[in-house]
Amino acid sequence: MADTYYFIKDLINDLERGRIKIPSFQRGFVWEPNRVAYFIDSIYKGFPFGSVLLWRTRNPLRTERNLGPYRLPENDPEYPIDYVLDGQH
Repeated sequence: MADTYYFIKDLINDLERGRIKIPSFQRGFVWEPNRVAYFIDSIYKGFPFGSVLLWRTRNPLRTERNLGPYRLPENDPEYPIDYVLDGQH
């Protein structure tokens, strides 16, 4: 399997368009707010942020989660959905 690299702005753009979703079986947030702040700071400084495992499908799941307090928008039905399987933090 080939590695695919994304910029953080591309991931955020896909989230805002409803192209990335959180399946209902994914656990909730586990990081404390100060740890999230350090993580965002390291991204801002240009450090790599590890991996995110996505499952791409055209078949939406029956139930999905929001991203913390952020309600994820609906996806364009012509575009596949990327479900976060690991790396939500």
